[in-house]
Amino acid sequence: MKSFVRSVCSLLDQGESLALATVVASTGSTPRSSGAKMAVRGDGSIIGTVGGGLAEAMACRKGRALLDAGDAAAELLYVDMTQELAADSDMICGGGLSILLEAVEPGGPCAAAYAEVDGLMRQGIASVLSTRCEETDMLRAVNHIVLKKDGGQPAFEERGMDLLLTEPMVPPAPLYIFGAGHVSLFTARVGAMIGFRTVVLDDRDDFANRDRFPEADEVVVLDSFDGCCDGLAMGKDAFVIIVTRGHLHDRNVLAEVLRTEAGYVGMIGSKKKRDKIYDSLLGDGFTQADIDRCHSPIGLSIGAQTPEEIAVSIAGELIQVRAGLDA
Repeated sequence: MKSFVRSVCSLLDQGESLALATVVASTGSTPRSSGAKMAVRGDGSIIGTVGGGLAEAMACRKGRALLDAGDAAAELLYVDMTQELAADSDMICGGGLSILLEAVEPGGPCAAAYAEVDGLMRQGIASVLSTRCEETDMLRAVNHIVLKKDGGQPAFEERGMDLLLTEPMVPPAPLYIFGAGHVSLFTARVGAMIGFRTVVLDDRDDFANRDRFPEADEVVVLDSFDGCCDGLAMGKDAFVIIVTRGHLHDRNVLAEVLRTEAGYVGMIGSKKKRDKIYDSLLGDGFTQADIDRCHSPIGLSIGAQTPEEIAVSIAGELIQVRAGLDA
């Protein structure tokens, strides 16, 4: 969802109108469940998917027609995915999909709501986007509200002549990258690409800045690596990468991180450097169980040498751990 919201906001910021398609109900063995989203551009290209085949083709055609109508036009589309239709569209499924389509203009209320959701996701704050459509001479999206709360499952209901769609907008797992050097530069890019909420932290503002890390959700300039985890939400879903510019900084950051509940902790460096840091921490009262939480040397063993290759090896390990395959 993060990538979809970010892409929609980017296109709207560039002045492009879009049609949003959201699966609001499904029956039978349809290819996508409620909450699946797609954006249709004026040239017919799409971002996201509502399942491919017949449903997607119909949503694209109707979406482009809504863009021509403009002015917050909306439509509720039902696609009957019978076995015959499914066979014609190379899909093994049956049942039906209800898809809410909405024309979205730059600077309009929906664009503002998506910008607010994007800002909350960058901060790791869950929200719910509520969209209300009313039927007059045609269906129109008339209201968009963003609420800061956990939302459970997507919900769609009809209230008289109105339609109400509520969508949970859940931020992805956070990836905290301590250090803003060359390895961090590429790791932040790949981390964002594979769906993490990336936060880069360093004590040098000439390295930790938006120009250098445009893909990051947050860039934090620390006063010091001492107390670097203070104020950060490092629960069990948090991933932490330690790639600072020196062994002492790595050691201090690792000590801070091991006092949190972070589910993944990885530190760059050779085994010799790692063992010196571990011995220092054991001498300061950390336990072997604490030390065993750290993945070091970080990344999968694929012979990585360059910063770009090291970033790929780290990303591979992050995916492996996130999938529960690292045992």
